[in-house]
Amino acid sequence: MKLIKILFQFLIFFILILSVFILITSKTAVFGGLRSFVVVSGSMQPEIYKGSIVFSFKQPAYQPGNIISFTNIGGQVVTHRIIDKIGEPQGISYQVKGDANNTPDGDPVEEKSIIGRVFLVIPLLGSVVQLLKTPAGFIGLIIGPSALFIVWELYLIKKELEKEIEQKLLNKYKASFS
Repeated sequence: MKLIKILFQFLIFFILILSVFILITSKTAVFGGLRSFVVVSGSMQPEIYKGSIVFSFKQPAYQPGNIISFTNIGGQVVTHRIIDKIGEPQGISYQVKGDANNTPDGDPVEEKSIIGRVFLVIPLLGSVVQLLKTPAGFIGLIIGPSALFIVWELYLIKKELEKEIEQKLLNKYKASFS
């Protein structure tokens, strides 16, 4: 029973830390360029499915075959595969294409628009992150587990205090008969 309690505490704590980490990396770069993004289309299937979360990290150079996250001309973050490296007079750019798409993207991606190379994909977790961005999801997945963790810790403190008080009373009772 004690093992189950420890596992339960660890699971709640892990989910809380992971959720906060993903929320932070979805908004800003950490550790020198680590970012996370939710995949909202099926353009990279079967490699990356809609609803997955991808983690990208800034690299000094990119090569054909790399899957990258970048900001397109419309300001949206897109995750596609580099199919060609183009050396232009104004700098290097890349031709990209979604694995499920028939044709490459229309505009080459300039190096300055690249957020990073995808190094980790977690299927389905992106759907949870999207839920976290709603008030109900945030309450249910961040505030809820936090509250459970705090209540559980308070319960354990209460039990420990009760044991301590009981022991002191028992010691007083024994001392009165000696």
